[in-house]
Amino acid sequence: MTRALLGSLVALLPLLAAADPAAWRLAGRNGGEVALLGSIHVLRDSDYPLPATVDALYARADDLVMELDLDDLDASVLQSGLLAASVLPPGKTLRDVLDPEVYRLTEQHVGAAGLPIAALERVEPWFIAIVLLDEGLRRQGFRADLGLEQYVLGKARKDRKAIAGLESLQAQVAIFDGLSAPTQQALLEQTLREIDSADRTLEELADAWRDGRLDELTDQLIGEFDDFPGLYDSLITDRNRRWVPEIERLLGDGRRHLVIVGAVHLVGKDGVIELLRARGHPAERVK
Repeated sequence: MTRALLGSLVALLPLLAAADPAAWRLAGRNGGEVALLGSIHVLRDSDYPLPATVDALYARADDLVMELDLDDLDASVLQSGLLAASVLPPGKTLRDVLDPEVYRLTEQHVGAAGLPIAALERVEPWFIAIVLLDEGLRRQGFRADLGLEQYVLGKARKDRKAIAGLESLQAQVAIFDGLSAPTQQALLEQTLREIDSADRTLEELADAWRDGRLDELTDQLIGEFDDFPGLYDSLITDRNRRWVPEIERLLGDGRRHLVIVGAVHLVGKDGVIELLRARGHPAERVK
């Protein structure tokens, strides 16, 4: 994926045997706790089995909390919601909102993916960037249905554990839909120029996660957004701040919760872990 969108994958993106995965535990009241596990949202068949820590954290938890409540999210509703949000204003087409060279590159990559450009003429550039990235990663074996969330979701359904989300699908989609026209074009252009190396970038990120190299993981994830500071604020920082009060509520109910979010949300000075520590909730690294 483009660098910014790849950061989103590990944000809007746990592999192989891990030494110290990106996971922390916070003690709550009355014997309760919150375990926070960083995720990469797309994986390959070869990335299984997952680290033993994943199963251990899941087994210890009474319930599961993710960015979205995937148990209640129908695939058709997800698709229709994305499409509805991505429609260009009346009278506008993709050719109208993109520079000629960016449009030419888009047409080239869309054709290579086996999609007719005519079918995408009425959608916004951010949506096309996501479609092309997803298609490119799928060709390399990275799939959302193999991601950590889907793995744990399947276990929770089987065990009938409660499943909840920190935010709504509409809130996630609104982040991309609210990007300015120049930012959307820049995001699409970066995706087009870097899509062929997206799988290698994702492998590097996954290796850093797997080996517990948090400093390197932090630098890589946050560095993905260097060209898009506004996107970092809306996609990462602002959401982190909105999640903290809900995590604090979980700490007070006496139950044990496993919270799984993109790894980029947990690392760095603006990450959930540091925000919670600043509010008096010491987080212990899970080893």
